[in-house]
Amino acid sequence: MNEMGTGVSLAEQFFALGEPYAGGFYEETERGRFFRFSRAQRRFWEQTPLGTYRGGALYPCGIKYPQGPAVYPDYSYTFAVDWNRLEQKWSGAVPLLRRETELFLGVGAPHNVGGDMYTHSMPRYDRVLREGLDAYEARIRALAEGDFRDGLLDIVEGIRVYHRRCLETIRAAINEENRANAEKLLAALSRVPFAPAQNMYEALVSWNFIYYVDGCDNPGRLDADLIPWHRGEDCTPLFEEFFVNVDENSGWSAAVGPDCNALTLQCLRAIQGHRRPSLELRVNDTTPAEIWQAAAESLAGGCGEPALYNETLYQRTLAERFPHIPLRDLLRFNGGGCTETMLAGISNVGSLDAGVNLPLIFEPYMRKNLESAGSFEVFYRGLLDEIACAVIPVLERIGECQERRAAVRPQPVRTLLVDDCIEKGKDFNAGGARWYWSVVNFAGLINVIDSLLAIRHLVYRKTGPVMAPAAFLAGLAEQETGFLRVLKTCPCFGVDNEEADTLAADFAGRVFDLLEERTPYLGGQFLPSSIQFVTYTWAGSTVGPTPDGREQGAPLADSLGAIHGKDTAGPTALLNSVAKLPLYKALGTPVLNLRLKKDNLAACLRPLVTGYFARGGMHVQISCFSREDMLDALEHPERHENLIVRIGGYSEYFNRLDRVHKETVLQRTEF
Repeated sequence: MNEMGTGVSLAEQFFALGEPYAGGFYEETERGRFFRFSRAQRRFWEQTPLGTYRGGALYPCGIKYPQGPAVYPDYSYTFAVDWNRLEQKWSGAVPLLRRETELFLGVGAPHNVGGDMYTHSMPRYDRVLREGLDAYEARIRALAEGDFRDGLLDIVEGIRVYHRRCLETIRAAINEENRANAEKLLAALSRVPFAPAQNMYEALVSWNFIYYVDGCDNPGRLDADLIPWHRGEDCTPLFEEFFVNVDENSGWSAAVGPDCNALTLQCLRAIQGHRRPSLELRVNDTTPAEIWQAAAESLAGGCGEPALYNETLYQRTLAERFPHIPLRDLLRFNGGGCTETMLAGISNVGSLDAGVNLPLIFEPYMRKNLESAGSFEVFYRGLLDEIACAVIPVLERIGECQERRAAVRPQPVRTLLVDDCIEKGKDFNAGGARWYWSVVNFAGLINVIDSLLAIRHLVYRKTGPVMAPAAFLAGLAEQETGFLRVLKTCPCFGVDNEEADTLAADFAGRVFDLLEERTPYLGGQFLPSSIQFVTYTWAGSTVGPTPDGREQGAPLADSLGAIHGKDTAGPTALLNSVAKLPLYKALGTPVLNLRLKKDNLAACLRPLVTGYFARGGMHVQISCFSREDMLDALEHPERHENLIVRIGGYSEYFNRLDRVHKETVLQRTEF
């Protein structure tokens, strides 16, 4: 008899409701949690509906869980629940699974923004292609008996059943129009991913299949890891079909370069017109002209792809921060999720584990302390102490969450597909992966910098008339027209102003250094980042007016560039300012949004980006779209279904953004 008093086991009730993941979890409750989550995943693969085969060269395709259950696998948190749908099916299930989710709590800081124990990752795709999953099963069977071994065997068996169901779906859908594609696909998918891939087509079929098995997160290092199977054929249509799958599932990042090859060019051509994956082009001094040209053509098409990464600086900084990691592993660099730094197939990176809304700390501190500080130096030091008092508990809380997650929330699929979990006999979330670190996001950095500049200029200026702190705060609170006009006369970041850039570099460096105070539970380091994706609007909604010119509740800065409308000195001045920040400290990735006209992009892209990178820039993502098109899209969205813009760390369809986000994109300066 279970607690619902029906005489039917929990597992049977969940299966009857069409909830195989929950049913599998409750099948053998006396077993350890690694086994129970493995059994849940297996039952999900065995029973959940599959997508329709659309006649293409790859399958699975389309949405990963079409019309799926209310309880389903999740690559960040192991499993997720649609609580409304579950309540409609069986209200008694809600308290049961609520208890399971409460076993793994988030950071919960009042200023948290941009992440809450997210864990993006990517499988070791190339190893699956080389060895096949049959070899993985052999490695598992060599382990000592127990829940870990049995759980992984369940995962492999679940993949086998899912694989057979995929083959059956293709066979059932064959018709005269798709027969050639379907039979070729069946021949390839009958071998992979259990046997090693023999050719490029089998490699991409296997890659696509593993992408779905992993839950449609990050595609990984496409050109570098697929090139051993390439024999000169044009795979652009295959890449494009794969990218459609990634896009439909809102999948994340794929890296290409720096050792560019024929597949690099094909990926750049295939991404044109698509918003996902977020294609990350790793460039250095050896990047060929044809790659720059292809990147410019793709960006000019308006998809925002690729973003550009300073390979030389990333590698140098990674080697300095992690001297114990061999070069061959560091070269597996790939931003995961939006663009959080990780090593493809061999790392577990908290990305993003937490975020810090700096203006939400700054604004009440300013109201409380501006009158009593007496000098800018005292005010500034006090602010840094206030931020430290907020950040350190966040780092401690991340450690507590990581420890709890290691105990109660295993990730069996990642344990199978990421090196070296099998060899260690450890779960991905409990120390099994080869390398660990944690990425923490800082939001609103530029808002605080410009606010500090205004305070120093108007309240604590060494020479000339100054404004009384009370009058300053009153003018800010009331948003007086005259006061706002005075604010616009203050130095600001993003125009190559020495005073502004010096303060910005000092403040950013001190904030980033706060993460040195603690070490993540599983080792490695806390890496700062500034990745706002879509969070910069609601992050500003609870922040009062700030001296950078923000009104109460207005969005924060969307990246490390100048606040919208202030970058009046041109793109070179903007890039010079950003490059003066200690960006190398923000190794989690410091995102920079730049909007350029497409007319001269082919000529200016390479010199602009390489000049920025030579000065210390690490990342830049570029949008090329006309203001006229965006204005028309506001009024007639049906005309612009494929309009794509860069937002935070990735591209998004303009029509999918809310009105506030659309307005902030429109406000970006177009150079």
